[in-house]
Amino acid sequence: MSIKHIRPTASFAKLVKTVRFISSLVGADVSTENYQVNIITIIVIICIIMYFIFTATTVASVFSENWTYLLEASCMLGSVLQGITKLISGISRTNEVSGMRLELEELYRVYETKGESYCKVMNACCERVWQLIKMVGLIYGAAIVGNLLLTSFMLFFTNQKIYIMHFFIPGVDVETSFGYLLTTALHSLCFLAGCFGLFGGDLFFLIYLGQPELFRDILILKVHELNEAAAQKDNKTESLLISIIEWHQYYTDYNERCNEIFYYIITMQILTSGVSIVFTMYIILMGDWPGAYLYILIALSSLYLYCIIGTNIQTCNETFFEELYNINWYELDVKERKLMILVLMKSQNPSEIKIGGVLPLSVQTALQITKTIYGIFTMMLGFLDEEQ
Repeated sequence: MSIKHIRPTASFAKLVKTVRFISSLVGADVSTENYQVNIITIIVIICIIMYFIFTATTVASVFSENWTYLLEASCMLGSVLQGITKLISGISRTNEVSGMRLELEELYRVYETKGESYCKVMNACCERVWQLIKMVGLIYGAAIVGNLLLTSFMLFFTNQKIYIMHFFIPGVDVETSFGYLLTTALHSLCFLAGCFGLFGGDLFFLIYLGQPELFRDILILKVHELNEAAAQKDNKTESLLISIIEWHQYYTDYNERCNEIFYYIITMQILTSGVSIVFTMYIILMGDWPGAYLYILIALSSLYLYCIIGTNIQTCNETFFEELYNINWYELDVKERKLMILVLMKSQNPSEIKIGGVLPLSVQTALQITKTIYGIFTMMLGFLDEEQ
């Protein structure tokens, strides 16, 4: 029985097709050439505007009676700001995003012809990205289904009206059945648009920043080919070494471009996730919003997902440095050794993904933020004990 081999170009095309489909649901398929704002994009923008207007009027109307409602209403503000940043960044950089997609498609086509070992590492990269997409999709799916089921359960079995979001429509009485259903329908629309928008933005991040592991694996293959050629005194040695140097330069340039494209998205994602976690934990302590338990799952995932990807890139940088040192330089001629010195010097200063251009995007940074959140949470407990 023959085993059917999947071409890497087909695997990557499947990834891109999935990302473009999900992004198109919120009118943000920015990886397409000549992208234009469409009716779906306008509807999403209207949902965002309604969220801010209705949330502001709701907070203003109840703030004098219950100031903690401001914290409750601010829980989802972080996700809304993340969605806005992803939408604006995507629309303003559609040429760079679509250009990078075409560039990666060409890369897969070129290296697909270089042999089974290259096909294997490219398919493995696509599989890793697929697993990440499924994991993130399950998290957003659990939040969507969980909130909708919780709202329905509380209404039909306990006759208690709870809300998916934290705003009311001016002039609509939520005490009536029609008013409550209308408010819940608008909440559901905004919540779904927000989840699909955040998910779509995360998918582009996962695909583009999931490729450095592929660059690492291809470098390992290139170094192996060079060492074999050098051992056999093959005249292809110089061209293989130049190919490795160009590959390292391309990897560095690719990371720098990703850093530029996702600069504001990453910064907003990390900062607002931390603030949202603090507010949501406070609301959980107060016990005012049952959906807080589901929402904090999204906030924590948003924080650690991006930081884990950043740590993977740091690991790739270290592997690049180590693999370049694995080149059997003693089997190269003098001219080739001089070229090796240049690339080794360059590899000592790798390009990193940074938060706000200052902090490295890494799990260590996420842990530092978590420690800060824990400190603030301890202060909250003390504040609540004093009130009681």
